[in-house]
Amino acid sequence: MTLRRFASGMAVGASALAFTGSAAIAQELNEVCPDSPDMTGALWGLVSDPDTQMGLPSATVVASWEKDGEEGQMEGQTALDGGYTLCYVPLGVEISVQPAFMGTGGAATTANLTEEITRLDLVFSLAGVGGGGGGGDDDRIWACFGADDNQINMQNSRLVRCDTSWQELERCPKEGEHGQVQATITGAGVGTFREALEKVIVETRRLGANALINWRWNRNSLSAEAVTIAVDPSTCT
Repeated sequence: MTLRRFASGMAVGASALAFTGSAAIAQELNEVCPDSPDMTGALWGLVSDPDTQMGLPSATVVASWEKDGEEGQMEGQTALDGGYTLCYVPLGVEISVQPAFMGTGGAATTANLTEEITRLDLVFSLAGVGGGGGGGDDDRIWACFGADDNQINMQNSRLVRCDTSWQELERCPKEGEHGQVQATITGAGVGTFREALEKVIVETRRLGANALINWRWNRNSLSAEAVTIAVDPSTCT
């Protein structure tokens, strides 16, 4: 829990909790943010990547303001679904809210809390973050699910890159190994597989990897090893 100090001088903690819309609205402020001082509220919402429309886990959300001549700030991290909640934010004051990910700040949004529990969704584009594998303007993660004409590769070409000239990515020397990434598959069909893949891609970018190897999947989960490859995969032997 990250501590920040707001205008009254009271030390408070930023709560990194995720709520659904109905759950947050139904709750009282003190259930969401215990021991909330008067004239403060909770700011909550979802941080998502506009390209994939998926929630972004482990992003930082920072709220800053000035009240009675003093500056205040509160920050917290998003949960696995990209949800965040910031407690003890002053009411009736202009707030600057900014998402950040892997040391890169996103666009700031201005808000003014008029209700004790206020929703504010934020966007942060992952384009260009985390050392994408394509080079140039192509920042897709390198990943091949099988032969270069594999239907899965083609269906997901917006998310991953697998060129016909490449050798198996597993053969390439690794500049960095970042561990296994995994997502749960719920339901059946291409859509549920794609949703799991998008979650794996988000986590891969967060780790700073540019490629995924050694894929494993079944009806319940999808996993791979996140690595950094610094050579052209067509040269791997």
